[in-house]
Amino acid sequence: MICVSIGEKDYNNAIKVAALYDFAEIRLDLLETVDKKIAEKIFSSHKNLIATYRKKDESDADTKQLSILKTAIEAGATYVDIDINESIEFISSVKSICISNNRQSGNKRNTNLIISYHNYEETPSLDFLDKIIVHAAARGADVVKIACAVKETAHIERLLSIPDYYSSIKIAIAGMGEQGGRVRILSESAGSFFTYASHDMKSCTAEGQLDYKTILEEQKKVVSGW
Repeated sequence: MICVSIGEKDYNNAIKVAALYDFAEIRLDLLETVDKKIAEKIFSSHKNLIATYRKKDESDADTKQLSILKTAIEAGATYVDIDINESIEFISSVKSICISNNRQSGNKRNTNLIISYHNYEETPSLDFLDKIIVHAAARGADVVKIACAVKETAHIERLLSIPDYYSSIKIAIAGMGEQGGRVRILSESAGSFFTYASHDMKSCTAEGQLDYKTILEEQKKVVSGW
Protein backbone atom coordinates (compact mmCIF):
# COMPACT_ATOMS: atom_id res chain seq x y z
CA MET A 1 0.00 0.00 0.00
CA ILE A 2 1.35 3.39 -0.98
CA CYS A 3 0.53 6.60 0.86
CA VAL A 4 1.07 9.80 -1.10
CA SER A 5 2.48 12.50 1.16
CA ILE A 6 1.05 15.89 0.21
CA GLY A 7 2.92 19.05 1.12
CA GLU A 8 0.89 21.63 -0.79
CA LYS A 9 0.84 25.14 0.67
CA ASP A 10 -2.74 25.82 -0.36
CA TYR A 11 -5.33 23.58 1.27
CA ASN A 12 -7.58 23.57 -1.80
CA ASN A 13 -4.70 22.21 -3.85
CA ALA A 14 -4.05 19.64 -1.14
CA ILE A 15 -7.65 18.45 -1.42
CA LYS A 16 -7.40 18.23 -5.22
CA VAL A 17 -4.17 16.21 -5.15
CA ALA A 18 -5.45 13.88 -2.43
CA ALA A 19 -8.54 13.14 -4.54
CA LEU A 20 -6.27 11.50 -7.13
CA TYR A 21 -5.24 8.74 -4.74
CA ASP A 22 -6.83 6.08 -2.55
CA PHE A 23 -4.54 6.88 0.39
CA ALA A 24 -2.76 10.13 1.22
CA GLU A 25 -1.07 12.04 4.02
CA ILE A 26 -1.84 15.73 4.53
CA ARG A 27 1.10 17.64 5.98
CA LEU A 28 -0.86 20.25 7.87
CA ASP A 29 2.36 21.88 9.07
CA LEU A 30 3.32 22.69 5.46
CA LEU A 31 0.12 24.58 4.68
CA GLU A 32 0.44 28.37 4.53
CA THR A 33 -2.62 28.66 6.73
CA VAL A 34 -4.21 26.03 8.93
CA ASP A 35 -7.08 26.27 11.37
CA LYS A 36 -9.99 24.10 12.48
CA LYS A 37 -12.22 25.08 9.55
CA ILE A 38 -9.54 24.15 7.04
CA ALA A 39 -8.85 20.86 8.83
CA GLU A 40 -12.56 20.02 8.74
CA LYS A 41 -12.77 20.73 5.00
CA ILE A 42 -9.75 18.60 4.21
CA PHE A 43 -10.56 15.53 6.27
CA SER A 44 -14.23 15.41 5.38
CA SER A 45 -13.30 15.42 1.68
CA HIS A 46 -11.58 12.01 1.52
CA LYS A 47 -12.18 8.61 3.09
CA ASN A 48 -8.55 7.62 3.73
CA LEU A 49 -6.23 10.37 4.95
CA ILE A 50 -3.42 10.67 7.48
CA ALA A 51 -3.38 13.89 9.50
CA THR A 52 0.21 14.95 10.19
CA TYR A 53 1.04 18.19 11.97
CA ARG A 54 4.69 18.54 12.97
CA LYS A 55 5.79 21.41 15.18
CA LYS A 56 7.73 23.97 13.13
CA ASP A 57 9.27 25.53 16.22
CA GLU A 58 8.55 26.19 19.87
CA SER A 59 5.92 28.77 18.94
CA ASP A 60 3.66 25.93 17.79
CA ALA A 61 1.80 25.39 21.03
CA ASP A 62 0.44 21.96 21.97
CA THR A 63 -3.02 23.49 22.41
CA LYS A 64 -3.24 24.64 18.77
CA GLN A 65 -1.74 21.43 17.44
CA LEU A 66 -4.09 19.30 19.54
CA SER A 67 -7.14 21.37 18.59
CA ILE A 68 -6.49 21.02 14.86
CA LEU A 69 -5.74 17.29 15.10
CA LYS A 70 -8.94 16.80 17.13
CA THR A 71 -10.91 18.50 14.35
CA ALA A 72 -9.20 16.31 11.74
CA ILE A 73 -10.08 13.18 13.70
CA GLU A 74 -13.70 14.20 14.14
CA ALA A 75 -13.95 15.11 10.44
CA GLY A 76 -12.90 11.61 9.40
CA ALA A 77 -9.11 11.24 9.36
CA THR A 78 -8.28 7.53 9.15
CA TYR A 79 -4.91 8.02 10.82
CA VAL A 80 -3.17 10.69 12.85
CA ASP A 81 0.63 10.70 12.87
CA ILE A 82 2.49 11.86 15.98
CA ASP A 83 6.26 12.06 16.32
CA ILE A 84 7.69 9.83 19.03
CA ASN A 85 9.56 12.82 20.50
CA GLU A 86 6.32 14.56 21.45
CA SER A 87 5.60 14.57 25.18
CA ILE A 88 3.95 11.56 26.77
CA GLU A 89 1.08 13.84 27.77
CA PHE A 90 0.52 15.04 24.21
CA ILE A 91 0.60 11.54 22.72
CA SER A 92 -1.78 10.34 25.44
CA SER A 93 -4.18 13.20 24.68
CA VAL A 94 -4.25 12.38 20.96
CA LYS A 95 -4.79 8.68 21.70
CA SER A 96 -7.67 9.56 24.05
CA ILE A 97 -9.30 11.69 21.36
CA CYS A 98 -9.04 8.79 18.91
CA ILE A 99 -10.58 6.35 21.37
CA SER A 100 -13.39 8.72 22.32
CA ASN A 101 -14.18 9.50 18.69
CA ASN A 102 -14.14 5.83 17.72
CA ARG A 103 -16.62 4.97 20.46
CA GLN A 104 -19.19 7.50 19.34
CA SER A 105 -22.30 5.98 17.88
CA GLY A 106 -22.68 6.46 14.16
CA ASN A 107 -18.98 7.01 13.58
CA LYS A 108 -18.23 5.20 10.32
CA ARG A 109 -14.46 5.62 10.28
CA ASN A 110 -12.17 4.81 13.17
CA THR A 111 -8.99 6.82 13.57
CA ASN A 112 -5.76 4.93 14.24
CA LEU A 113 -2.65 6.38 15.85
CA ILE A 114 0.68 6.31 14.01
CA ILE A 115 3.70 7.03 16.17
CA SER A 116 6.68 7.81 13.98
CA TYR A 117 10.43 7.72 14.51
CA HIS A 118 12.77 9.63 12.18
CA ASN A 119 16.53 9.40 12.03
CA TYR A 120 18.09 11.68 9.43
CA GLU A 121 21.67 10.54 10.10
CA GLU A 122 21.64 6.75 9.97
CA THR A 123 19.71 3.51 10.34
CA PRO A 124 20.36 2.44 13.96
CA SER A 125 20.86 -1.14 15.12
CA LEU A 126 17.94 -3.54 15.28
CA ASP A 127 18.21 -3.57 19.07
CA PHE A 128 17.78 0.20 19.16
CA LEU A 129 14.87 0.13 16.70
CA ASP A 130 13.21 -2.63 18.71
CA LYS A 131 13.25 -0.38 21.77
CA ILE A 132 11.67 2.40 19.70
CA ILE A 133 8.89 0.10 18.50
CA VAL A 134 8.22 -1.28 21.99
CA HIS A 135 8.14 2.28 23.36
CA ALA A 136 5.69 3.41 20.65
CA ALA A 137 3.44 0.40 21.21
CA ALA A 138 3.36 1.14 24.93
CA ARG A 139 2.20 4.67 24.11
CA GLY A 140 -0.79 3.29 22.20
CA ALA A 141 0.45 3.18 18.61
CA ASP A 142 -1.68 1.22 16.17
CA VAL A 143 1.06 1.69 13.57
CA VAL A 144 4.74 2.42 14.14
CA LYS A 145 6.52 4.32 11.38
CA ILE A 146 10.28 3.91 11.08
CA ALA A 147 11.96 6.33 8.66
CA CYS A 148 15.76 6.33 8.58
CA ALA A 149 18.63 7.59 6.46
CA VAL A 150 20.00 4.81 4.26
CA LYS A 151 23.71 5.03 3.45
CA GLU A 152 24.69 1.45 2.71
CA THR A 153 23.27 -1.93 1.73
CA ALA A 154 23.22 -3.07 5.35
CA HIS A 155 20.82 -0.24 6.19
CA ILE A 156 18.45 -1.33 3.42
CA GLU A 157 18.51 -4.92 4.65
CA ARG A 158 18.04 -3.82 8.25
CA LEU A 159 14.96 -1.71 7.54
CA LEU A 160 13.41 -4.35 5.30
CA SER A 161 13.84 -6.99 8.00
CA ILE A 162 11.86 -5.09 10.63
CA PRO A 163 8.21 -5.88 9.70
CA ASP A 164 8.82 -9.63 9.83
CA TYR A 165 9.74 -9.44 13.53
CA TYR A 166 6.37 -8.09 14.66
CA SER A 167 2.95 -9.69 14.41
CA SER A 168 1.02 -7.74 17.03
CA ILE A 169 1.58 -4.26 15.60
CA LYS A 170 1.69 -2.78 12.11
CA ILE A 171 5.04 -1.42 10.97
CA ALA A 172 5.53 1.14 8.19
CA ILE A 173 9.10 1.57 6.94
CA ALA A 174 10.65 4.25 4.75
CA GLY A 175 14.20 4.96 3.65
CA MET A 176 15.62 8.46 3.35
CA GLY A 177 18.56 9.69 1.32
CA GLU A 178 19.86 8.67 -2.10
CA GLN A 179 19.51 4.95 -1.40
CA GLY A 180 16.26 5.30 0.53
CA GLY A 181 14.09 4.75 -2.53
CA ARG A 182 15.08 1.10 -2.64
CA VAL A 183 13.52 0.56 0.77
CA ARG A 184 10.29 2.21 -0.38
CA ILE A 185 10.11 0.03 -3.49
CA LEU A 186 10.72 -3.21 -1.58
CA SER A 187 8.71 -2.26 1.52
CA GLU A 188 5.48 -3.98 0.49
CA SER A 189 7.16 -7.29 -0.31
CA ALA A 190 8.95 -7.05 3.05
CA GLY A 191 5.64 -6.78 4.90
CA SER A 192 5.53 -3.04 5.59
CA PHE A 193 1.97 -1.90 6.28
CA PHE A 194 2.51 0.92 3.78
CA THR A 195 5.21 3.27 2.57
CA TYR A 196 5.30 6.87 1.40
CA ALA A 197 5.53 8.41 -2.07
CA SER A 198 5.21 11.89 -3.49
CA HIS A 199 2.67 13.09 -6.05
CA ASP A 200 5.57 13.94 -8.39
CA MET A 201 9.30 14.49 -8.03
CA LYS A 202 8.78 18.24 -7.55
CA SER A 203 6.66 17.79 -4.45
CA CYS A 204 8.68 15.41 -2.28
CA THR A 205 8.24 15.90 1.46
CA ALA A 206 11.32 13.85 2.42
CA GLU A 207 14.78 13.26 0.98
CA GLY A 208 14.86 10.07 -1.07
CA GLN A 209 11.12 9.98 -1.59
CA LEU A 210 10.03 8.65 -4.98
CA ASP A 211 6.88 9.61 -6.83
CA TYR A 212 3.83 7.36 -6.73
CA LYS A 213 4.08 6.23 -10.37
CA THR A 214 7.72 5.17 -10.01
CA ILE A 215 7.15 3.16 -6.84
CA LEU A 216 4.08 1.47 -8.32
CA GLU A 217 5.94 0.51 -11.49
CA GLU A 218 8.98 -0.75 -9.60
CA GLN A 219 6.84 -2.75 -7.17
CA LYS A 220 5.17 -4.49 -10.11
CA LYS A 221 8.61 -5.47 -11.40
CA VAL A 222 9.46 -6.96 -8.00
CA VAL A 223 6.24 -8.99 -7.97
CA SER A 224 6.81 -10.25 -11.51
CA GLY A 225 10.40 -11.19 -10.69
CA TRP A 226 12.14 -8.74 -13.03
